[in-house]
Amino acid sequence: MAKTGRPPKLSVVSTGKIGKEKKLQREIAESKLKVKRNLKAPNWLSKEAKKEFKRVVEESEPLKLIDNMDLSILSIYCDAYATYIEVTKKINEYGFSDVNDEGEIFIKDETKDLVKIKKMQVDTIMQCSSKLGLATSDRLRLVIPKSEESATNPFLKYL
Repeated sequence: MAKTGRPPKLSVVSTGKIGKEKKLQREIAESKLKVKRNLKAPNWLSKEAKKEFKRVVEESEPLKLIDNMDLSILSIYCDAYATYIEVTKKINEYGFSDVNDEGEIFIKDETKDLVKIKKMQVDTIMQCSSKLGLATSDRLRLVIPKSEESATNPFLKYL
């Protein structure tokens, strides 16, 4: 039987009161889930996709959110990104729309299929970037900065 409900959060993200011992157990369990992190772009990626792959890996290095298990998602993201750029350039080359003799605006036949491909790439980019935590809003779900706790009791001044 499949479990339902919200997936568990990482211990660094958890905001509930779970106790020190339980938190330590969760951190130990999470550390066992970590895998190697020596990401290399697959050979089948285009030059533009490899460039994006390298950029994402370098930018995400401090957070260490992306590891070898994310390689397929990252590769799909980079491939979709490169295809998106290529399709956008072709649409710009052909022009997106034109005006007929009656003054009506229409999408050029040359670009109709390109627009469909572009939309598919956007969908893929958004899905993969969400899984990888590439957007700030996605990272906020993963990492919550710890606030510094005051060393003194703020209520002591009232005694």
